[in-house]
Amino acid sequence: MQRTNRTKIMIILSLMWGLVACAHSAESVEQKQKQKVVQNPNGEEVRIPTNPQRVADLSGSTEELLILGIEPVASGNVDFGNQTEFSPTIRDRLSAETVNVGWYAQPINLEAVLIAEPDLIIVGTYHEDLYEQLSQIAPTVIQPYVYYEPAQRLEFLANLFDKNKEHDEWVAQYERKVTDWKEKLKPVIGDETFVIVETYPKSFVVYSSSGMAELIYEDLDLERTEGIPSPETWGGIEINLESLSFLNPDHIILMENSENKIDESTVWSTLTAVQKGNVYKITSVENYNYSFTAMGRMMLLDRISTLILESGKEG
Repeated sequence: MQRTNRTKIMIILSLMWGLVACAHSAESVEQKQKQKVVQNPNGEEVRIPTNPQRVADLSGSTEELLILGIEPVASGNVDFGNQTEFSPTIRDRLSAETVNVGWYAQPINLEAVLIAEPDLIIVGTYHEDLYEQLSQIAPTVIQPYVYYEPAQRLEFLANLFDKNKEHDEWVAQYERKVTDWKEKLKPVIGDETFVIVETYPKSFVVYSSSGMAELIYEDLDLERTEGIPSPETWGGIEINLESLSFLNPDHIILMENSENKIDESTVWSTLTAVQKGNVYKITSVENYNYSFTAMGRMMLLDRISTLILESGKEG
């Protein structure tokens, strides 16, 4: 019975793909004049609308699209704490009709993509293997930049849609905010050192080159504790509590998993940052909702900077 249902679904999808393909083949000359040809990272050229009206974002780039003035009809930017809902950074910015296709790093719900009736699909590198199937639904562009590269994602999309003005305005706004916070923090923090740590039930990850670490060390130009091991490609590396004790920073950004009982550790209580009250907490879920996207990073900049500033003034 289950196999029969699955067969029926595949037949329905095949018929729908066929209808979509027929519709595409019937495009008028006028419509084609409003298209342009772009080359995907896989080398294939694809003709896309110059002004798409129904973009399905399966790449995790919804925040960057919104910044450019493009509201997608489908999105994979979900809340890491509840994937049936969109991320809190965009929840109020999307239409009630926006289709949730599921987290962009997990298998794509092709039926949900079809329901959205896109005229353009943006897919990430996680799902390049579905490129041919997606291309039967609508012209498909591959977003080459992954989750920890929000600035590159934004620039790529700005070039794709000729939205350089919107891109530059956003970057300038972010840079002004960074400058303002640096001027407030430097006199209070000075050369005191920072470590960014994420907890897991039985281990820790120390970040040094992406997400929160990029915000702290590169944007705000706060001091990195010496001895942090070189990260893996995604910007962090797993360590143990003893290694964290060796680093012994003045300040700790702690992205906490609720299952981790770090506060009960004797080693933890001996750390300088802990003893001074310079531990700034967000949850692991908040880290993934805010640290790796353009809008989330802007919000996180204010939140973390405020925590650091208040702690510094109290000290």
